[in-house]
Amino acid sequence: MKRFLLPSILIGLGAILTALSFLIGSGGGNGTVDIEIEKASFIMPAAHNVYSNSEALDGKYYLFKAKLTNPTKATLEDVTVSYRVPGFIEWTEIAVIGEMFEGQTASVVCYPKFKDDIVEKMTESMEKAEIEVTWDGADDDDIVEEDFAFKIVDRNLYMFTGIPGDEIAGWSDVYDNDALLACFVTPNDPIVKYYTQVVQEKVLKGDQASVSQNPQDAARFLMGIYEATRMSHMVYSGTKGIPQSLDDVSSFSQHNRLPREVITGNTGLCLELSLLYASMMSAAGLNPIIFLVPGHAYPGFEMKGTYYAIEATKIGGEGLGGIGSVQEALESGEKQLQEWFKMAQMGDPRYTMVNVHELNQQGVVPMALKDDEFMRQKVKEIGEKFEPTVSENAKAPKKNTPRNNNPRPRPDNASNDNTRVVDSNPNSRRTSGPLSFAIPASWTYSKYPFPEVPIATAAAMSPDMTANAIIYDIPASSIDEALAYLYETLYYMGSEVAYQRNGSSITGETYSAYGTFRWKGKAKRTGSGVRIVATGANDMTYGQHSGTINSIYKSIR
Repeated sequence: MKRFLLPSILIGLGAILTALSFLIGSGGGNGTVDIEIEKASFIMPAAHNVYSNSEALDGKYYLFKAKLTNPTKATLEDVTVSYRVPGFIEWTEIAVIGEMFEGQTASVVCYPKFKDDIVEKMTESMEKAEIEVTWDGADDDDIVEEDFAFKIVDRNLYMFTGIPGDEIAGWSDVYDNDALLACFVTPNDPIVKYYTQVVQEKVLKGDQASVSQNPQDAARFLMGIYEATRMSHMVYSGTKGIPQSLDDVSSFSQHNRLPREVITGNTGLCLELSLLYASMMSAAGLNPIIFLVPGHAYPGFEMKGTYYAIEATKIGGEGLGGIGSVQEALESGEKQLQEWFKMAQMGDPRYTMVNVHELNQQGVVPMALKDDEFMRQKVKEIGEKFEPTVSENAKAPKKNTPRNNNPRPRPDNASNDNTRVVDSNPNSRRTSGPLSFAIPASWTYSKYPFPEVPIATAAAMSPDMTANAIIYDIPASSIDEALAYLYETLYYMGSEVAYQRNGSSITGETYSAYGTFRWKGKAKRTGSGVRIVATGANDMTYGQHSGTINSIYKSIR
């Protein structure tokens, strides 16, 4: 028996060592990585340059985010994350993490670089993204592999929001993607450039068709676009498209004809016409704006802090009962613009704008499209219908909306000159009067912004219209009396104000059907009343604007 004892001991020892090797390996061998994926449900080809740019819109748009965790006791070195989209993107390394210690986590964001020809994709398809995570010393069995499905829509489809329908809480969610509309504005499209040239030469009398930074020239060009669509018998093809109800999930996407397709197809929805106008205005050097309201969109431009608009759908079509003159289109645009400013300044999130060039500077660039000889020929044929109609003496649309259409007597203490004052710094502007404030360089300024509230004598608005600073000149003998007057005025307008006063400083919130507006300001007695300057923002965007609001508040003096 003794001769079998030693081998038995050795066998037992070997089993123990083998078991220990597994235990040691599980805590300090080659290791592993846990991965959690947050993915986009779709990609819009028109916006592929936004998805690929980590700086565009502060990196809001991406294909996926990966959260990596090292759950082992091993230190992993050079953890590398790669991905591919078969048929579109080959294996691409997106991150290398030098070291990951026990329990350490790291986040990696994938901004996919699709080729430019993705904008030629005319059908929707489900695709697969594959992810691979490896590190120094990892065996083939250790490498972490994940994949997920996502949708690539066709190039013409615009998704108003990427938030699932059952998670949409308000209109801000519905318009979550409105910045991406700038990708559908295509001033560099050879077809749009050719059409713009034809309109300038044939409708706007050639050598007088140049567009300067003069509102009169810009207005003539806007009118020229309208006349061109009217002369070509372009048809407004319906009112569907822009969401009208939070419950109508089917309206949260729209198949947009591109500007070149609106031109050659000679028809368009309100948003499609707005994209065409914006493309042509951008091609001519103007700063185009697209205004969005419930169920509708219309185009305009901004120049020197003043906004202009036109109702492009006056060309007629389904349910409209006739074709409007260019002057009628301008008057309708002006009327709608007044309503837009009124509602936007009241904090209604359904009223928003797409400032195309401002978004271009933030990385929201237009899709690149190839020349097309067939479309060029169509433009040539359309151009044969044109004739010069827009006089060089045509009047520009009325400017500086909102304005006081129904003037009322000003409070005695309202300054006749409380417009912006530019000092030695070209980016520095201040209002004037007994209590003034510094106006941010990118904000617009207007006097008597609310005709129905004559005590509001001036206002400055943020580019997205969710933040403002307002001057109230109130005929009152004390600050408390002025605040009571303001409370009653806004209550009559359908809003309720809650505020606290500490000396001349005031903080408060205004509640209305459009949400909560948070503000703070200062008050001062004047010769014949009280001036209150208040600045704030919609509750949903207050954090975004808080730095600017604090700067304005500190500048009030």
